[in-house]
Amino acid sequence: MTSRAITSFLAAGALLTALITSGCTTSEPPAVCSAVDSLKASVSEVTDIDLDQGALAELQDKLTQVKTDLGQVKDDAKNEYATEIDAVDQAAASVGTSVDAAKTTPSVEAVADVGTAVQALGASLRALEEAVTSTC
Repeated sequence: MTSRAITSFLAAGALLTALITSGCTTSEPPAVCSAVDSLKASVSEVTDIDLDQGALAELQDKLTQVKTDLGQVKDDAKNEYATEIDAVDQAAASVGTSVDAAKTTPSVEAVADVGTAVQALGASLRALEEAVTSTC
């Protein structure tokens, strides 16, 4: 092999190595990952509320942020994770409905329904997180 052939061969090898390893660089995680993190934080603020006097108004306020963050997850996920996102959406709506019912007709049962809805919201978020884990 001539010196020119060896140089060409080494250059081709270096180019091939560069092309192969360029596909292996780590990039930023998809936007849905940070959107789910934000949703997790806002749901945590809802699930951490003690259901005592004044909690219903606080729940309603915190639920607004959950809905905002959920909208961002929907935008970022596109159609991916639709089943899990719909479950979180339905659970958040259930919390809102149960809070409204408890405010309209306060009772022990109504507050218990709020607690059950909040637990379901937490469970649906965990299922979404599990689904998104492979992407993030």
